[in-house]
Amino acid sequence: MKFRFSLRARFLVLVIVIVTIPLGVAAYFIGDIGKVATNLASVEAQMSRISVLEKSMRTYHQWIDTTKRLHSEVGVRLAHRPDVVVLEPTSAGAAVADAFQLDVSSELRRVLDEPQQSGLVGLVILRADGSLFTEATRPLSGPQWRSKVVDEPFGESGAALRLTFQVSATVNDDLEQIKRAIDSTKMIMSINESDLPGAYTQAFLVLMAFFTLAALAIGLWYSTRVTNRIESLVKTARRVSEGHHEARVELRGRDEMAELGTAFDTMLDDLDATRLQVEYLQRMGVWQDVARKLAHEIKNPLTPIQLAVQQCVASYKGDDKRFEKQLALTGEIVEEEIAALRRLVDTFRTLGALPKVEAAPLALADLIEDLKLDPTMAARLSLSPPKEPVTVRADKLLLKRVLANLVENGIHAGQEAGTAGDVLISWSANAETVSITVDDHGKGVEKSKHEKIFEPYVTTKSTGTGLGLAIARKLAIEHGGELRIANERPPTGGARFVVSLPLRGVDPSL
Repeated sequence: MKFRFSLRARFLVLVIVIVTIPLGVAAYFIGDIGKVATNLASVEAQMSRISVLEKSMRTYHQWIDTTKRLHSEVGVRLAHRPDVVVLEPTSAGAAVADAFQLDVSSELRRVLDEPQQSGLVGLVILRADGSLFTEATRPLSGPQWRSKVVDEPFGESGAALRLTFQVSATVNDDLEQIKRAIDSTKMIMSINESDLPGAYTQAFLVLMAFFTLAALAIGLWYSTRVTNRIESLVKTARRVSEGHHEARVELRGRDEMAELGTAFDTMLDDLDATRLQVEYLQRMGVWQDVARKLAHEIKNPLTPIQLAVQQCVASYKGDDKRFEKQLALTGEIVEEEIAALRRLVDTFRTLGALPKVEAAPLALADLIEDLKLDPTMAARLSLSPPKEPVTVRADKLLLKRVLANLVENGIHAGQEAGTAGDVLISWSANAETVSITVDDHGKGVEKSKHEKIFEPYVTTKSTGTGLGLAIARKLAIEHGGELRIANERPPTGGARFVVSLPLRGVDPSL
């Protein structure tokens, strides 16, 4: 789900920003002035504080220097102690250790554990090449301590005695805090009290003027943006009212105005589709009137013509074989053409007397299965039903007629393309619409003819009247849906006809 930052929220944020910024600036200056005034009132106390802080810093430095000298003296003392000297990593030192049966590591630990070595946490004897000979260590007393290493020459072999002392880990931070406190106090004391109010007043006025202009600019920009989008809606509505049905507003964003623009465009799309359907139904209505009249006018003289020709052929009793054969051939031609005219009249009668849609709930799978009752369709028809059953509100007889016409056209298209003429029907449903697709193995329909093919007496087949698809689309529209040709070709390679029906039933507006 996309996040939507509404217009109300935007205006609220804009007002809060406009009001809060000047208040924040004022609060900052007032608080800062109060702090400075308080500091100026206690200049003597600050001077005393600086003196104490500087003395503390000197004391800290003296303590650090004393500690360094102490560590150095402890290193010299231990490096010259006889009981430590005998531990020197040489053959002579090892011999002495063996003579006294000393454990070098234990002896080093004993020295480390002496009470006077409380600040010492590690003793390490390094050979002349820097490698480790032996060591004795203990952990630091806590996280507030850190280790400091001091190396002292040890013996005559070039060895070294490495001492590790624990020192305060916060001493440097303490010194830095003292230094910052001294610097900030000196800065406050250096402020000239007579110059303070004027400088702060000017800065305050400049900032207030800047934010006031910024607020005006933001408000003007935002109001212009909103009014421009509203004006775009108005212009699009006027263009549509003038007959430009393709006009769309296409507002960008995720707020209410963008939703309004999307809904407006959707409404125009629906109106355009409805307008096209109504125009199509109007044209079909005209064709129905014409077909009804032609059926009446053509049907009446067909029977007398047929009887007259039959009587003429039967009444000839002459012996001219050539004329008799010509007369019989003429009678057959007239009979054949009259039969063709009768089929055309039946088609006219069908177009002129289409029944009204009487929708009722029906199982779509059962209706499509009934198509296989026709032996011609049963051998060529394949079904691809969805996992869940689909129930649609439709006129069973008329919807079956629509699908039968599409299947029959698909079989003929496939056979004319040199295939067996197999046809695949599949269907699916979403929240509002049921889509039924009929795929064939024919040559397909050019995109330029996708709309024309549904006009009466327009056909791509070598035979037929061109009324089947026109009747099928009219019935689909009267069901509240539509019949169209998909732009993409199906896997079968031919044409894909799509019947769309609303789940709610017929739209009363049609």
